[in-house]
Amino acid sequence: MQRSEFQAGPNQAFVVYSPNDTGSEIDPVEVYGEVAADATEWAAKGWHIVSTAALPTRHAQAFMGREGSGYDTKMSIIVVYANA
Repeated sequence: MQRSEFQAGPNQAFVVYSPNDTGSEIDPVEVYGEVAADATEWAAKGWHIVSTAALPTRHAQAFMGREGSGYDTKMSIIVVYANA
């Protein structure tokens, strides 16, 4: 999973987690499992999660011309961390 970190002022950062697009349906257990593992490493350094958001970035094409019949194949998770 690709990770991009950004400082967002004093004692605050956000990380954008972007799993690879495999063309398959997104497995939230796998994706959030990786985010949780990373959050554990942040916590060991004194950082904690303030908020999260999920952003779908690609939807599979329609099947036989029916809108909404596909599924998301790519997404990003945004996590805001703070250091108290």
